Amino acid sequence: MDREELIAALERHGTEGAGRSVLALRAGTSLRVWAGSTAPASRLFAIWAWRAECLAEDGIVSQRDFDRGLPDLQRAGDTPVAIGRVGMGEDSHLVFLTADLSSCVAVL
Repeated sequence: MDREELIAALERHGTEGAGRSVLALRAGTSLRVWAGSTAPASRLFAIWAWRAECLAEDGIVSQRDFDRGLPDLQRAGDTPVAIGRVGMGEDSHLVFLTADLSSCVAVL
């Protein structure tokens, strides 16, 4: 997946997290998509929902868009999704894409 294809998928998703990812990609930030490996969205939702809960219990404020991204990921059910990462460090975003990489499912 190239940068422009990922930007197009994120623009169609239309969330604030997707918009921040697009701006970062246009500014030249790094990107990586694990296109050859997918997992059911429900499995990834369980992992990230637990992580969000742990952070909240510990009083840690995260840059991740859990409020919007987790419901989007949950709605995807058992659909296979690929994972991508835009940027590095605290400013990175996790991007969940359909298995064919044509659409964004969620952004955390």
